[in-house]
Amino acid sequence: MLHRLGKLHVALDRAAFFIKTLRATDVLEPIRPAQLVQFARAMSHTKLGPHLAVMFHAASHPDKEAIVDYGEPGTPPRRFTWGELDAAINRLAHALVTRGAGAGSRVAVMLPNGSEYLIAQQALARLGATAVQIGYRLKAVEIGYILENASPAVTIVLADYLPAMRDARAATGMGGPMIAVAGRAPDAVAWETALASESPDAPPKTRGGDGGGVIIYTSGTTGKPKGANRKWKSTGFDSVADLMVQVGMKADDRHLVVCPLYHSAAPAFVAITAALGATSVLMNHFDPEGALALIERERITSTLMVPTMLVRISNLPAATLAKYDTSSLRWVMSGAAPLATETARRFMDRFGTILWNFYGSTETGIVTLAGPRDHLAHPGTIGKRVRGNEIALLDDVGRPVPPGQVGELYARNTTLISGYHANAAATDAAQRDGFYTVGDLGRVDADGYYYLESRKHDMVISGGVNIYPREIEDLLHTHPAILEAAVIGVPDAEWGETLRAFVVVRDRQRVTEQEVIDHCRRELADYKRPRKVTFLGELPRNPTGKILKRELRELA
Repeated sequence: MLHRLGKLHVALDRAAFFIKTLRATDVLEPIRPAQLVQFARAMSHTKLGPHLAVMFHAASHPDKEAIVDYGEPGTPPRRFTWGELDAAINRLAHALVTRGAGAGSRVAVMLPNGSEYLIAQQALARLGATAVQIGYRLKAVEIGYILENASPAVTIVLADYLPAMRDARAATGMGGPMIAVAGRAPDAVAWETALASESPDAPPKTRGGDGGGVIIYTSGTTGKPKGANRKWKSTGFDSVADLMVQVGMKADDRHLVVCPLYHSAAPAFVAITAALGATSVLMNHFDPEGALALIERERITSTLMVPTMLVRISNLPAATLAKYDTSSLRWVMSGAAPLATETARRFMDRFGTILWNFYGSTETGIVTLAGPRDHLAHPGTIGKRVRGNEIALLDDVGRPVPPGQVGELYARNTTLISGYHANAAATDAAQRDGFYTVGDLGRVDADGYYYLESRKHDMVISGGVNIYPREIEDLLHTHPAILEAAVIGVPDAEWGETLRAFVVVRDRQRVTEQEVIDHCRRELADYKRPRKVTFLGELPRNPTGKILKRELRELA
């Protein structure tokens, strides 16, 4: 009886929060009975999944702007209404079925940011197929690894990337028929041709599949990438809804997309934008001044940026920053890489207290959230856990550590991936009692604020003492001449490991190695100061902004 009452309480609580979310986001716009009937008919002929949001908005406000696609610089943007987007999604879904894809199939997508990417993701959801996302910077050998791991039935690829894709296909024999975007090739059908010959009506309802899954290959900062398999049926409501309410997301948002869509964070925020019936403005390649220009031109209200992008924008000359009106911005989200407190301060000094920061991963979804004022009141925090999450901080043998002490961060929620595709060993290694970890080390204070200290494999042990590079990196970012910094451990005959700092100096600034070491000595215990400083023009990063410390170790 008590168990049933507990389940009823949880259900009522979720229902109440769902209603609160609908009201807070203004997503419920007036809809005529005829439009509701149209949506109900369309819904009855398709699978359940996130693509239903597009169908709803196409029925309720077909002429509202859904996507603004800024392609290569100098080309006019392409604009899609919800009605036009819905028709394009249906056409591609039919084209994929014609080429052998269907429920349960996997389709490789290797595209830059653009409307085709979003159309492809939604079309696959309608079929119950899975998108295999391939980074467009990858080389043939890396692409081949993903093709072998995922075995896609069809490949959608930008024509510019065909040489690398052909080499990968030749080496593996994988990939299926190809659809080429923005170009023609003898071994691929052109995107426009494929869609033009198909119906704008929804494809027949299929059986099987999972309503639109995705395999996202992790960034591979420590080795071979793993294909994180996310099934939409297991994507929970709680954390996303909590994020919407806390941040203040609205149906009239105009969301600027500058992070790569083949990763996990950018498409997640586009999916939220689509769910609200808001507008996504796509930037093909990030450029700091270009982003400011788009914010002014399109009256952008929100965007997701990795910390490197925030640094590059904040570091623009004052005269450049003053040229653009960014007053339309209501919130900016940072994620995918650690956000230094000094970076947050500098950004908010220029753009106001609108910067949020989330912690999560491809494997876990959103776990914690820090608000604009948390950066100042709790320096270095990644925030408090969001609704629907359980967090455990465990020592090396799996015992919980007390508040204030560092442990490996594990999360459990309803947005966890189902596992790593065709890699049971990696799946088992990342789990403990239903909790997932990506190897991050963290701590929690008495008020429930979480802090990241390091990646587990980045922790340095010097003279038997654990050192967390994040602490030294945060201090280095406070030096007025330092733009960016990263710290690693290097082998040492006496101490086991000592610290080496890699530093990028701001334009028109100068600083010596000894000045950097002295800056650390003044604020930190002596064993935490770097013994050597290497100056670089830029830090090696993957496309989502994570510093590739394995490359720094190779340099060292």
